[in-house]
Amino acid sequence: MRKIFRKNGLLMLMFVTSIVVLSSCGSMRVYVNQDATYSRKNPITINQSSDDNSGTLGELQFLLQSNGYKLMSYGAAKKALNLDSQSESGSYHGEITNTTTFNSVYVMDINYSYYYDVFYWAYTSFSATITDLKTGEIIMTANFRGDKSVRSVLSELVQKMNVVIKK
Repeated sequence: MRKIFRKNGLLMLMFVTSIVVLSSCGSMRVYVNQDATYSRKNPITINQSSDDNSGTLGELQFLLQSNGYKLMSYGAAKKALNLDSQSESGSYHGEITNTTTFNSVYVMDINYSYYYDVFYWAYTSFSATITDLKTGEIIMTANFRGDKSVRSVLSELVQKMNVVIKK
């Protein structure tokens, strides 16, 4: 009877240890400038500094849009604020910005380190900064250090943004 209990106890310990390891470690920290007037209705564009093998851009765009954030391509954002001195007047983005006036456009700069785990892409670090392209003011910063799936980290980022950013 003792052997059975010992064997089951060891199996249970291994199971709990596996769950802890697989559940991943790390958490997202988000800070929003309380003096900023950013809301989900302001157009935001995403600028990433690394390749996108992990699918970060598509996943983040989906999460932001499905949570009510207004997205804009980076090229259109630059032209909307006349930041691109060599803009082509006949381009598709030129047509968009000719009919729309923005007080500000925001860019989310993202940077991350990742690897492919057995079943999914995972981050070891992730950071994001939202900046007002017109004024240069930093609106929000987010930081993650640890080991967690791409989808988990991005979901946590958007959930925390939903709490701290006005509708």
